[in-house]
Amino acid sequence: MPVPPDWDLKGRAALVTTGGHFATPFLAAALAEAGARVAVAGGPAEALEAVRRATELFSSDTLVLPADVNDPASVRRAVGQAVDTYGRLDALVNNSQVVAAQPFMDTTPEEFDQMLAQNLRSVFLFCQAAGEHMLGQGQGRIVNVSSMMAERGVVNMAPYCASMGGVVQLTKALGLEWSRRGIRVNGIGPGWFTGEEQGLEEQRQELLARFLPSRRYGHPRDLAALLVYLCSDACDLVTGHTIFVDGGALARL
Repeated sequence: MPVPPDWDLKGRAALVTTGGHFATPFLAAALAEAGARVAVAGGPAEALEAVRRATELFSSDTLVLPADVNDPASVRRAVGQAVDTYGRLDALVNNSQVVAAQPFMDTTPEEFDQMLAQNLRSVFLFCQAAGEHMLGQGQGRIVNVSSMMAERGVVNMAPYCASMGGVVQLTKALGLEWSRRGIRVNGIGPGWFTGEEQGLEEQRQELLARFLPSRRYGHPRDLAALLVYLCSDACDLVTGHTIFVDGGALARL
């Protein structure tokens, strides 16, 4: 992907969080390709390794930080290690989310709490820990990855939809609160995405793909340029927004 001069991330340090979501390696690789030094925090171990492999084409020093994304001390330790290693922290990308689907009446309070903790509390904790360093620097970029489900209800996914809605609102509020401190807080909301390599004709055999105005599913590569922009100096007048990359699905409702 050609990188415009004012999107160049050379000399920048970025921290990406993961909970195993299939898009995270592509996001981390996009930052590394743009020149950033990348650290990844979270788990499980195979998710961290997937990010390391994805970035090694562009960088040989990806920092891997196993962390409990729901534990304040573990989160602060991971952020501190990234800052100690790189000397600064310029970008935070939160994508430690997990997806689960089951009927609402079958969802226990414990399962609901776990969903909110993994998908929303983790964003709060990393924003707070990374924000402390960014506020001291007087600049920073935070990108919170949510989902189209923050705006669209889906049967059997009430806890997930609620957690994504929380991420969008946190992004709005924090974007406003830190707008005068040199920190831009934005979000990306993917629609129906797949990590598989499927041809257009194969996708269009499926009813859901034919429903989408784009007539295809998204792939994490569709997020790469937007993410780099939101983490760059070019993104100075944009804050508090979640940009939905959904092939027009929300526009047609």
